[in-house]
Amino acid sequence: MTGFQYPTGMASTIMGAPSLGNALCPILGALFFLSIYVSLLSMVLIAFNRCIHITKSTDTYRKLFSPFKSFLWVLLSWVVSGVLVAPAFLGYGEFGWNKAHVCGIINENPYSPHYISNIYGVTYWLVFCVVAGLYLRIYIYVKDSVVKMAVANQNPVNFEHFVSIRVIKQTKHMFIMFSVFTVCSAPSVLLYSINVHEPFMSPGAIVAFFSLYRLNYVLNPFLYGWKLPVFRRAFKALIRCKRHLPFQPGAPVN
Repeated sequence: MTGFQYPTGMASTIMGAPSLGNALCPILGALFFLSIYVSLLSMVLIAFNRCIHITKSTDTYRKLFSPFKSFLWVLLSWVVSGVLVAPAFLGYGEFGWNKAHVCGIINENPYSPHYISNIYGVTYWLVFCVVAGLYLRIYIYVKDSVVKMAVANQNPVNFEHFVSIRVIKQTKHMFIMFSVFTVCSAPSVLLYSINVHEPFMSPGAIVAFFSLYRLNYVLNPFLYGWKLPVFRRAFKALIRCKRHLPFQPGAPVN
């Protein structure tokens, strides 16, 4: 989806007209917002997965995140993303060629500003609060576990009741991804959600904030590859056009 939407969007901006014609421009605009919603809900799923993995028993985690149920979680995130895009096709906003020379939301439609603030903006900040709350729950749980162990001054007997260092490191890495996403996207979402009602941003400022927003998509692969060995292996396999790389004994693959 990103490989289709972003190159055609850049071509449209350079050409000053929809690169695939006016008929497909609303689809490209919808895909832009769909990619945002999928990214947001993916972060919720990651944080929820980490929270259950750390704060609940292994049996509970496996019941909630079996391969099939994990597929259903991801499918649900796409369905919800589609539902969030749908109002703009039903009259509550409109996708198409706009004044910024991109296929996106058309500000001339009287309901488009309300779509930006009430659906796009509210969804973003709701996701932010949920994800931040989940990571805070993880932090408090791990902190309390460490304190209890220190007070008891004893080694854990039942390891299932304690969090492994590997799992904590993985969770820290995912929190870093969430923090980078927030730093890159929050200014754009906040200011643009206001600007659609009361214009106060110059065209140059809008371009700068949206460039910062899209910087997140550029940084993501490098952050994942830098922090998570399993992603480094996956990226190497993609570059070498191989389905998988040979297993290396002792290599941290998780």
